[in-house]
Amino acid sequence: MQEGLGKYLLIIGFLLCSLHSRAQEISVKGGFVEDSLLIGQDISFWISSSYPTELEMIFPDSLSSFAPFEFSSKAYFPTEVQGKLAFDSTVYTIQSFEIDKVQYLKLAAVILNGTDSTIIETQLDSIFLTELAPIVSDSTKLKTNLDYQVVNTQFNYPLFYYIIGGFIVLIIVLLLIFGKRIIKWIKLRRLRSRYDQFSELFNSYVNKLKVDPDPDLAEKVLVFWKNYQQQLDKIPFSVLTTKEILLQDFAQELEKPLMAIDRVVYGKRVQENVFQDFEQLDDFTQHRYSKKVEEIKDGK
Repeated sequence: MQEGLGKYLLIIGFLLCSLHSRAQEISVKGGFVEDSLLIGQDISFWISSSYPTELEMIFPDSLSSFAPFEFSSKAYFPTEVQGKLAFDSTVYTIQSFEIDKVQYLKLAAVILNGTDSTIIETQLDSIFLTELAPIVSDSTKLKTNLDYQVVNTQFNYPLFYYIIGGFIVLIIVLLLIFGKRIIKWIKLRRLRSRYDQFSELFNSYVNKLKVDPDPDLAEKVLVFWKNYQQQLDKIPFSVLTTKEILLQDFAQELEKPLMAIDRVVYGKRVQENVFQDFEQLDDFTQHRYSKKVEEIKDGK
């Protein structure tokens, strides 16, 4: 009975020695790279490990707890193998927004061995908070500085793009709602402007013909009238003869004045009342202009 008990104790001792030997092969260490920190400043915390190659070790990731610190990023270094040991290391970038003068952190790695897992923590390390301003007390006096400080102005591009985008959207909406009215208004305004320019100059020529019915001046006025009529009716009046113009259905009323003007222009005859023939051309043009205005208003 005593021999059996001694045998079991010997087996248990052997197992404990084996586990102790295996535990010595697994090492997880870590700590802060910096000695001190500022609130919100990036600092680094390193962790390294060595373990048998037949095992698998997992380091903390972004979902792990880094309290009281906040995780920012990590730099992982590839595993190195030396003999039967594997070596891993990772550096974490973290920040703290706590105001404790001394802050502590330790991280935990996980050893996977089949269906079993073991958590191994680094030693607890500390870091000091650096205060940028002294503690304000009732006796602290604030120094007033009213000096003007020149600050470089910066153009607000995002706001500029928002304004331009809103302006473009507004224009598109206005065109969708009032597009046809706006186009009509532009056409009518352009038509009116051209007619006013024509009418003013044409009447000044007619007044000159009243005083001096010169055939050359009459020819100049006729060419001027044909050019404007061509632009108004979209018909090549400038290259049409009187007979060709009269073939247009709407130009039948021009037969008498155009024939009279041709006798003056091509026969070089001075006709005292030739200005009256041009006045009839003016009445015709005014009628054609009014008809174009109605067509635009009707959407034709």
